[in-house]
Amino acid sequence: MLPSADHPCWKKMVTGEMEIRSSNLSFNMLAFNVRIRYRNDPSPANLAKLIEQAQDFFTKFEMLLHSEIKSLVS
Repeated sequence: MLPSADHPCWKKMVTGEMEIRSSNLSFNMLAFNVRIRYRNDPSPANLAKLIEQAQDFFTKFEMLLHSEIKSLVS
């Protein structure tokens, strides 16, 4: 089950505070992309947009990201 939208793990993932190791190429590309975009614009509005993008990705591919979800919430 995915964490709620206001769970701090989303911010940690986007900002790079939390490193999630994965063999899933799509996830790795998403994580790299949102971190770079956050570094280029750390504004609260951009952070919210990137968190929403990450949540949408996890929602869409939840069935393929079991280990990544476990790492996200632990």
